[in-house]
Amino acid sequence: MLTTIKSFEDCRNILEKGWVLAYPTETTYGLGVNPFNQDAVKLLDSVKKRSKGKPYLMLVKNIDMLDHYAYVEQPAKEILKMLWPGPVSVVLKAKDKLPAWMIDKDGNACFRVSSSKFTAKVFEYIDRPIISTSANPESFPIAKDINEVFAYFQLEERIAVFPDKFEDVKGSIPSTIIDLTKTPPKVLRKGAVSIVF
Repeated sequence: MLTTIKSFEDCRNILEKGWVLAYPTETTYGLGVNPFNQDAVKLLDSVKKRSKGKPYLMLVKNIDMLDHYAYVEQPAKEILKMLWPGPVSVVLKAKDKLPAWMIDKDGNACFRVSSSKFTAKVFEYIDRPIISTSANPESFPIAKDINEVFAYFQLEERIAVFPDKFEDVKGSIPSTIIDLTKTPPKVLRKGAVSIVF
């Protein structure tokens, strides 16, 4: 059964033991696991009823953490300084410090620095990326609050939810995704922020 947790130590522990964490972002409620734990990623696939092999994006604390896992050229860094923190995710060439299941067929991975207060706080307890995907079974509307998270996942095991105590969640529109491996960058998904290159 889905349980509620209230401390950031609990968030860290949930992720460390390979469970799914439901948490508030600046866009919608999200689901996350430790991206370095393949069993946890498979559990997330199962919880979301998600197509196998579909890549997930990851939250990172800042550009310094991003540098550890992706190749970020100076022009991309200048773009990111304007967009982050915020509801914009970016595709970059991945470094081999990421596990193979987090890298797409083109050798890329997707990242975001969130502007949510929850995310800023949880990164005081976790020093690596966290998967971030919308809190909904595939093809269902995205959960906008904790009640909708419970409605979707109340019967699931190995999943815990953190309440939106900072009132981070702003709606049901996911992050915008842009591909920074292209010149000029390409918008892959129109989302919470409108961007034109």
